[in-house]
Amino acid sequence: MRLRQGATNVDNQEIKEFSKWLLKVGEGRISEPNDGTADIEIPKEMLITDIDDPIKGIVDSTYPNFLENYNNCEYLLSRAILASTIEVVDTINDFVFALMPGEQREYFSANSVDRSEMHTNILQVFTPELLSSLWTSGLPNHSVKLKVGTPIMLMRNMEQSEGLCNGTRLIVTKMAEHVIEAKVIGGPKHGNVVYIPRLDISPSQSP
Repeated sequence: MRLRQGATNVDNQEIKEFSKWLLKVGEGRISEPNDGTADIEIPKEMLITDIDDPIKGIVDSTYPNFLENYNNCEYLLSRAILASTIEVVDTINDFVFALMPGEQREYFSANSVDRSEMHTNILQVFTPELLSSLWTSGLPNHSVKLKVGTPIMLMRNMEQSEGLCNGTRLIVTKMAEHVIEAKVIGGPKHGNVVYIPRLDISPSQSP
């Protein structure tokens, strides 16, 4: 998906047509009449075809010349890949991360159960090893790998006056053991250098 800002007339027309088609899908007006179930044919111009590796294909299509532009704020802000599952998100992130130059640093979570709300027998089941293996929406993975120049996104509201809100996009500029220095990209705080420490995070919803 490409954002509209700075797009050419041709891009704007393509985005307009895509928006109309997407709205029809959402409102169930594709393949009418139907009884609530219908096959949706995706227009050929929206498909990435003739590729052996679908992940590489969608990354190359959305982020052309990535190595020359991965630290270009405008380039990053005008593009995004949407995925349907956490697994697909991780696969795409790992692929793009491997393309980036530089030395990586790996950060691990310290997982535990809130003992005040659990019986002893439940605590024996939810071991740190089990918790570290879980993927859940709204929480980072047990292992997070970063490089200088990596684009990242905040998943929690930290300091709204500084623009550090859920969904804020940043680029990593320095990495320490317990804190990350990053530059905000986009929004009213664009270009600000901020520091992100380790945080205590709980799932937003109970299982």
